[in-house]
Amino acid sequence: MKIKVIDKERNFFIGIPTWLIMNYFSATFAPLFINRKTKKHGFRVTVPMCWKFVRAFNKTKKHFGGSLEFVDVETADGEKIKVIL
Repeated sequence: MKIKVIDKERNFFIGIPTWLIMNYFSATFAPLFINRKTKKHGFRVTVPMCWKFVRAFNKTKKHFGGSLEFVDVETADGEKIKVIL
């Protein structure tokens, strides 16, 4: 995932490798953290649900050639924000 902010004074870039987040190992432990936060709402996430999400995410990324743009915002001042997978 790439996050770019372009400003008149300062530009910065944050790069996070998606393979660190979107893999079966992290999908195995994700329900533990998600279920702690959603316990009071009565919503449960299971490990197979997370595996299906990772599989669908990887297929989508492959279909779009590894570059999927989520956010592309430009203000009147000339500032730009982009979030790309």
